[in-house]
Amino acid sequence: MSTTSITDNLAAAFTCREQSGQLQNTDALRMFHGPGEACLQSGTLQAVLKNVSVDRFGEHAWVTLWEEQGSSKIFECFEQQVRESLCQFLQQHFSSAVLLYRPVKGVPENPSVLFGTPPAERFNVHEGRAQYLIQLLDAKHPGLFLDHAPLREWLMRNSQGLRVLNTFAYTGSLSVAAGIGGAAHVTTLDLSKATMRWAEANGELNGLSGDSARWIAGDVFEWLPRLKKEIGQGKTPVFDMVIMDPPSFSRSDKGAFSTAKDLPQLHALALELLAPGGLLVTSINSAKISWEQFEKDILQGAKQSGCTLQVLKRLEQPETFPNWLHEQANERYLKGYIFRVQKN
Repeated sequence: MSTTSITDNLAAAFTCREQSGQLQNTDALRMFHGPGEACLQSGTLQAVLKNVSVDRFGEHAWVTLWEEQGSSKIFECFEQQVRESLCQFLQQHFSSAVLLYRPVKGVPENPSVLFGTPPAERFNVHEGRAQYLIQLLDAKHPGLFLDHAPLREWLMRNSQGLRVLNTFAYTGSLSVAAGIGGAAHVTTLDLSKATMRWAEANGELNGLSGDSARWIAGDVFEWLPRLKKEIGQGKTPVFDMVIMDPPSFSRSDKGAFSTAKDLPQLHALALELLAPGGLLVTSINSAKISWEQFEKDILQGAKQSGCTLQVLKRLEQPETFPNWLHEQANERYLKGYIFRVQKN
């Protein structure tokens, strides 16, 4: 009965995406999102499966199992009760699969192979008009945040002729989307040199290179004031759009960043780089910060920089990342806005 229940949950999620046509224009998609799709009768099984997600990257699967506070035995339960039936189901759809286990504390180990032979090197997947490089082995993340697919689609429709700055860019997927959307120039900024090389490779794969692109590996809090200085000196034109999707926490030689304390300053610095009437795209990935607090921090930064923000679009988890109705909106981790910025 348990195996059937697990298979039924997975099959329902996969069928939903296939019947809705969500796979017609991409081979990169979340196929199962445990927090909103695990509906088992067994309490133990549900506690495990609701912390499982399955992402499709071409013919390969990236499975994530994350631990929550007080669920230290979730990995053992997964191994004993879920793994076999999960693999049996996924083998019907994928040639290989890897598993990333995320503990509550500490850095996760690299993914382990569930079955098959995952590619040893990076490989291409497509999402609409874009292509992205994915890495399944020796990586803490495959390189593409699937929950931001709607934002990438928006950028492809709304970047024509704009000068764009993408901060906390990771592997540059939002830069790629803006470039495909006809941006006049895209500056991509991330702390990590390794991910910046990955971002630049993604850019070259999609024609974002040469004079239309600038790639910077550095600290955002160091580089935003530097870019402001470049604008004041006439070395860099003012930006028409600034994109920010920071991690919950990061550390550099200059100090530590946290969305819990640094969002007002971050928004104030970013807004100073925008032309009047420019666009600010901002999002966070944290269930611990409420919509109310997120908006409060943004408004504090706007006040500090002398700006008024007009809401154009609210960013939330897409339909492939569903939640149950009884969950409060603040518990849904992805929160964001697209603003039109007016200078006071």
